[in-house]
Amino acid sequence: MNKVLKKCWGFRSGTPWKMLVATVYYAMCIGFLVIGMTTPPLVEAGGWDTFVVKLSSFILFLWMLSPAIFLSDTPMRDKLPFFRDRAAIRSLVGLMIVFVIFQYLFAASESLHSAKYKQVFDEYIRASFETFVEAGSR
Repeated sequence: MNKVLKKCWGFRSGTPWKMLVATVYYAMCIGFLVIGMTTPPLVEAGGWDTFVVKLSSFILFLWMLSPAIFLSDTPMRDKLPFFRDRAAIRSLVGLMIVFVIFQYLFAASESLHSAKYKQVFDEYIRASFETFVEAGSR
């Protein structure tokens, strides 16, 4: 097996079922990135707002990929406090911290939208919700 692949989360042990699950996981992450980068915004958006949507998609992609990034056998892992000793509980705490950081990054990126985009998007969400409620009450 390739040396680089042997260090990746899901491929380290060489167990077939783990490698299958990891392959599906990585494919879903890549699929999310491709869809996020190629799909236009849900509402009319200018160049800046389109950039912010793509930035948010990239942050979500990294967030989805973060377990693989921080739990794979890389030199970076050996330098990170919660991940270097490879204890399960410390890695879990480290992933929770990473989760909070990415949640903040996503919220911060979404706050960069223009006021007009936010207004149009809020109207779109409100109309979608009202349609959903009406359909559910039938």
